[in-house]
Amino acid sequence: MRFNYSKILKYGMLFSVGITAVGLNACSKLGIGTTKCPSNKILVENIGHFTPPGAKVDVVAEKPLKQIKGLCEAVIKINDGPPNVIYTDPKGNYFIAGQLLNAITKQNLTEETMNQFLKVNKNQQSSLTQYVIFSYYKGKSYFGTNPPAADKYIYLITDPKCPFCHNAEPIIQKWADKNNVEVRVILFPLPIHPGAFQSAVGLYCNQKGWNSLHDAYNAKAPMSQCPQGETFIKNSMQEAMKLGVEGTPTIICMNGKMHPGAPSSEDQLTKWCLSDKSTTANK
Repeated sequence: MRFNYSKILKYGMLFSVGITAVGLNACSKLGIGTTKCPSNKILVENIGHFTPPGAKVDVVAEKPLKQIKGLCEAVIKINDGPPNVIYTDPKGNYFIAGQLLNAITKQNLTEETMNQFLKVNKNQQSSLTQYVIFSYYKGKSYFGTNPPAADKYIYLITDPKCPFCHNAEPIIQKWADKNNVEVRVILFPLPIHPGAFQSAVGLYCNQKGWNSLHDAYNAKAPMSQCPQGETFIKNSMQEAMKLGVEGTPTIICMNGKMHPGAPSSEDQLTKWCLSDKSTTANK
């Protein structure tokens, strides 16, 4: 479950950008001093005013924001859902929900923190596996059947009409072939891409594999549809959203670490998913 941003979310990015610029100037005037953040108890109690009755709120992490004195960053989970990053004052009376951007360093501070806590455990991976539409392994596609046992794998959450996904797929394919990695494909069509949902349903109904992702991206009309395909794609999207997936492409490595966004190179994929840390077993 997501934090109920209500009206705050509508203006969250605007507030955050403004606070970044003003806060940096204010820091130089405030001088010394360390921000003391509110206790977990206060955060849970006050955040509870913005969640459904009976919702479970957990504070995963909290720290003073070094870039802006007087502001604290907290990572929360609601009903054991995906992590949410929010910002609060030292007393926990005010909350800012949205993206905190640093115009000087060109960093998305919220996204950087979120990525540290996005992780999928083994049980969640097992649930996600039932929505793998097809796998790609050693140059072959496997639809409805399991490929030969692979020592290494990733989940690729993609949209058949997503340009970033389309550009990343050749990089992923070449990297997977070179490193004997199974690519387990989950379709996550986004509403911003016209025809994406119908294309995803068509891939399922016509039992198409890896190479058809390229064809679906360029196709002017979707393949034939079926009710089973619509149900499958809707359920796969819901499963991905429960894990915190918000966009495509998103890659989940063997250790459960989630990487939103397209890899820029094979080396980046190796760093994400095949380094010593990335191949550590995920519990």
